[in-house]
Formats: sequence, structure tokens, C-alpha cells
Amino acid sequence: MVQKSLVSVCLPIPVPTAFTYRVPEESREGLVPGRRVRVPFGKRDVDGWCVGFPDRLEAIDERGRERDLKPISAVLDDGPLLDGAMLDLASWIADTYACSWGEALSACVPAGVRSGADSATVLFARLAVDPDAARVEAAGLAERFTKRSRVLAILLEHADGLALRDLVRAAQCSESPIRTLAKHGFVELAERQVAGDPFAGAKPEAPAGVSLTPQQEVALEAVTASVDARVHGAFLLHGVTGSGKTEIYLRAIQSVVAQGRQAIVLVPEISLTPQTVARFRGWFERVAVLHSALTDAERRRQWRAIRAGEADVVIGPRSAIFAPVAQLGLVVLDEEHETSFKQQSAPRYHAREVAIERARRSGAAVLLGTATPSLESWEAARRGRLRLLSLSERVGGGVLPRVELVDMVRERQETKANYLLSRRLVHVVRNSIKRREQAILFLNRRGFATSIYCTRCGTTLRCRRCSVAVTLHRSHGTVLCHPCGEERPVPRMCPGCSQPGMSRIGAGTERLEDACRAAFPGARLARMDSDAMHDRNAYEQVLGAFGRREVDILLGTQMIAKGLHFPNVTAVGVVSADASLLVPDFRASERTFQLVAQVAGRAGRSAAGGTVVVQTVQPGHTALRHAERHDFVGFAAEELAERARYRWPPATRLVRVVVTARDDRAAMERAREVADSLRLALPEGCADVLGPSRCPIERVRHRFRWHVVLRAVDEPVQRAAVLRLRRLSAKARGADITIDVDPVDLG
Repeated sequence: MVQKSLVSVCLPIPVPTAFTYRVPEESREGLVPGRRVRVPFGKRDVDGWCVGFPDRLEAIDERGRERDLKPISAVLDDGPLLDGAMLDLASWIADTYACSWGEALSACVPAGVRSGADSATVLFARLAVDPDAARVEAAGLAERFTKRSRVLAILLEHADGLALRDLVRAAQCSESPIRTLAKHGFVELAERQVAGDPFAGAKPEAPAGVSLTPQQEVALEAVTASVDARVHGAFLLHGVTGSGKTEIYLRAIQSVVAQGRQAIVLVPEISLTPQTVARFRGWFERVAVLHSALTDAERRRQWRAIRAGEADVVIGPRSAIFAPVAQLGLVVLDEEHETSFKQQSAPRYHAREVAIERARRSGAAVLLGTATPSLESWEAARRGRLRLLSLSERVGGGVLPRVELVDMVRERQETKANYLLSRRLVHVVRNSIKRREQAILFLNRRGFATSIYCTRCGTTLRCRRCSVAVTLHRSHGTVLCHPCGEERPVPRMCPGCSQPGMSRIGAGTERLEDACRAAFPGARLARMDSDAMHDRNAYEQVLGAFGRREVDILLGTQMIAKGLHFPNVTAVGVVSADASLLVPDFRASERTFQLVAQVAGRAGRSAAGGTVVVQTVQPGHTALRHAERHDFVGFAAEELAERARYRWPPATRLVRVVVTARDDRAAMERAREVADSLRLALPEGCADVLGPSRCPIERVRHRFRWHVVLRAVDEPVQRAAVLRLRRLSAKARGADITIDVDPVDLG
């Protein structure tokens, strides 16, 4: 029988060890691994996880005396929140992604479950004064208190108010400016009852009863064979846009549910709309959703329903991979190439890799679907670690659209003007509107101008806390730093030479909207970016209007680049394909191909066909040339050869170490120590250590940033490096060290 006088507790802090506590007699009943406990840690109590019961020897010090261990303060919850399988998976995540076991365990359970949230109320903010008074106050605050002014401006657009968390996101501020306005009587804060499930109103879409194409049948048979045999199988479903990948997902899940097992469907967060949920609920009665649009209370109820076996299908973004399903039969990763599947804070896991590992441990199948596979997954399929399934044709009469590259250098030479929209793009969109069809215009830059500079002295306006140029947001009347969120009024004078007037360069979606109003008078426009989407319903409202053909031109950022199915769209424009090509990252070509291919995939989804116009100053670039021909296979072959030549993934495995400090020299010296230690510890020829060097974004929030990038020949060398780095980071003084395994961003 296990003695429970001592307990090993993992805490959600970046410390790689478990801590030993005493268990009072009255607390031993019901205490099992996976249950949470409250323990004294320093001067405060912290909630941690019971992970085991050590032997009494754990309490003996080096002199043979019994340690004076602190007792746990309380046993939490009504039982364990995690079973043994999830404890083991979290341990694997901790080892793989250089975090603590406690951090990994906490990531497995939603905050609302851990907090015990049971209220369906949300704090809302609304104007407490009439609109005219709010406008006067906003104008008066604009010069010195831009965030308060912005809050009032947003609330003027929402007469019924906004949830406080949505207002914070829309105004890009903390709660402090909002509460200050409430204190002075301009804003009213009150709790409101909200609908628990934001997708409850989505009308289930009944299965269409379509026949599968021969390629779809082959793909489905491969997946269901694995499901029926209850053996692990990992598949990469490469299907062109509109080829019926979702139909494969739905039918494969049918086989899982028929066996009494469950499926998890992971989607990029922005793709999780009522449209998506409605389609799955049309096929399956018991569908649970884990999503940030839920209140903490509703997320807790959904999570508990899943654990109780009341859901056959779980849909959600990356964190849904931890859903507590008892009998996992299939994991689907839709748009598997999306970088949003990589968590950017501890634990920095990649949901794709966690999905494969969880499926392997459960004897389940995993299906990765996309029109533009990540090169890591494509190489894994080439080497047999994933089985490749291909869908090369669109279903339902749709044809891949014609893609045309427009050389913007030649365009500007011929027109003698620096127009945002080329003559060809304007012509294609106008014709589309004349035929009562629709158009989508994509520009992955929000705001009005991407930078402001002085033509006299050359000064570029930069953030005061970060080493980046600020973006002009004309609708705000401010300039904004996107990395840190600092906002301030547009300066009247150049900070360098004190002369009035500064010029604007670069274009964002606000400027694109202006250009469209000038080029297409009378056209009905809608803009979708994080500035325009103030609350959680705005995304669906705009897409609903577009689907009802109440909008002629939909323009925006990557929100509109993928996952949308509107058969009436016959014209698509990529306004600046070079924005992603110029990023200092070895994946720039891959991401450019993916973006252009995904945006192009929104057109031609009916017999009417479609035309895609891609504007670029580099029409000869290999990524664009292959995208023009819808040639992923050719692009992948060329890019993989280039990656192998220069030893970049998937030819190698990366670990990135970012060192930050208030003092630039301290950050540099600590980064040099990290690099030197890795070079000494790893066998020669097994890894390249690059750096230390300044990060492309050298300073964020007053902290200087240096990084070291390690390229390992294989996973064992990568793991050895991670182990070494964890020891180094534990001894860090005067600087913060972040370890990112298999990073997707080198900025």
C-alpha cells in the first residue's frame, strides 16, 4: 500500500524539480496523482499538482536527520483533474520543450476549471454619458491620454457596450484606463448574464450526401483502416483548396464514434466560427467546443462534460489537444501548417507534435490536413514517418483559379504613379462586381501607414520602448507599436529636427480601404483585421453579411486568407506579396507560398471560375512562380534542397535561446556564455551554434534582446542541448533566458 505521509508536488513555475511536503493525516483520503493541492511556497500559498508519493528517505538530509518539511495547506477540487496518461504526456512535454512539469500540467487544464468558475456573468463596459459628451471628452484626452480617448471612441461605436476583455483587446490597453474613465463617470461597468455557448445559435448543417471522388475514397479507407484496427497511424492529407478534406474528417470521425470512442479536431483559432461548428453538429449530436470565446464558467462546463463522456467530438484551437477524452480514436489537425499551433509562452509546445505523441500513446490515428503542408510534415511524409494521402482536384465543379503576377516596379514606371492597386487588379475586381460576383483583397499589414519619417533629416518615428518603427492608425488618430502596444498621438514636429510635417510610407488595411473606396465607388466594402473586429461576434457578423452577398469586397489581413468557402468569389487580390518575403527568416519563402496559395484558394469555388492577381516587386521569386502554377510539389522540392544546403529545418532541428536584460551589455555577455557552453558541451560535427547576435527586434519593452540559435543534426542531439540549456537557465542572474525548441519565429 502506498504511504501518503509525503507527497511530491509540481508547481506552475519555471523550476524543473518537484517539491516534497508532508501530508497531514486528515488530508490523505482521496489524495492521488493528478489532484491539485495548495502548498506554502516562500511567503505565499501556491496551487500545485500531486505527482506521486516519495519514500520516507526523501525526508532525510545528508546528515541522516529528518528534514522539517512543511505540510500541504489543502487538497483541492473534488478529485483528480488529470489521469496517469495525461501526467505522463505532460512529463514528455516538459522534457521536450524545456519547461517545468508543473507548467506543462497547468497547460493541460483550462484556467476556468482550475479557478472553479461557475458564473455565466461577464463584466461589460458602456458609455455613462451621452455620445456628444463622450466625443468632447475623447477629443480632449487625445493629446495626453490616448488610451482613454481610444476607449471612448470604441464605445461610441457600440451603444450596447462591450465585454471588458473585448474592450481591452480592441483598445490595446490594460483595464486601468477603462476603470479611470469609470471613476470619473464617463464609463459604466456592470456584470451581465451572457450566453454560455457562443456557437449555440449555429444552425446544424445536415450532411449533403455527396459521393466521394476516387481520391477521397482512397484517403478515407486508409484512415478508417487504422481507426478500425485501433492501431496508431499518422497521415498527412495534402489536398488542394476545395478538394473536400473536411468531408474526409467527418466520415473518419463517424467510424470513431461508431466504436464508442472520441475524436479531437484542432483548428487555427481564427478558423473556429459558427460555420465550422454548425457543420460538425450537423453530423454529430454530441459536439463540445473549447475556445477563448467561451466564458471561464462555460469552458469549465464543456471540459467537465468531455471528461464525463458526454461528448463524442471536441473542437478547438491548440489547447484542445489536452481535452480529457477517455477513449481517443482520432486527432485531426486542420491547416496543419499554421504557426498558431505553436504556443509562444511556456510551455512552448507545438500542438502538431503533441497530437502525434498523444495519438501514439493512445493507439489512435492522427490526420494532418492542409493544401500547403509545412516542410517539416512534407519531409516526414517523404521519409515514411507520415503516410501521404493526396487530393489533387477540387470537388463539386470548382476549378483552381488562374493566378497572375503583376510586376509593381513596371506598373509604377508605366503609370508614373505609386498606386496601391494595379490597373490589372482594378479591372478584375470591377468586372467581378459588374457580374454581381464578389472579391477578396488581402494585405497582411494593419493600420494606415507602416512607418512615418522626416524627409528633411531622415528620422523614422520609433517606439520609445522598442526598436521598431511605429504604425500610423488613422482611425485611432495615433501611432502604435505593435510589439508592445504603446500608443501616442501623431507628432506635429519631427523629433529629430523639430520641423513640422512628416511623411508616411508603406500601406496597411486602413489605407487599402481608402483606395478601394476611390477605385470602386458604390461598392459595398467590409474590412477584417484586429482593429476592426472589436468583439467576438464581429467576425461572424461580417462573414455572415459576405455570405448573404451584402458585401461586394471583403478586405483584410490573414483573418480572410484561409478556411473561407464562398462560391460567389471570383476575384482575389494579394496587394503586396512582398510583405512576408522581406521578413529576415529562413521560412520567408515557405510562408509566402502558403499565404498566396491559401488566399488564391478563396476564388474559383464554383463553375464561374476565378482570377487571382498577385502584386509584387519580385515577380521572378521562386515562391511566387510556383504559387502561380499551384505547384506545391515543385516548390517543396526546390526549397528542401535549399534548406539542406544551408542546414535549416527540416534538414536540422533548432533550439533558439533568447536572452533579455535591461542592460544591453549584460544581455550580450549572458548570451555569449550560453553559446560558449553549448560549443564546449556538444560533440564536434553534431551541431552548429550560431551567435550570439542581436535579435531582429533588438529591444522590446525597454529590454535588450540577444539570441543564440543551435542547429542539431537530429533529435537526440537537440535533446542533449536542451538538457544543457535547462541547467544554464536555472543559474541565470541579471538576465532572463527563454528556451524555444523547434521555434517558428526568429524575430
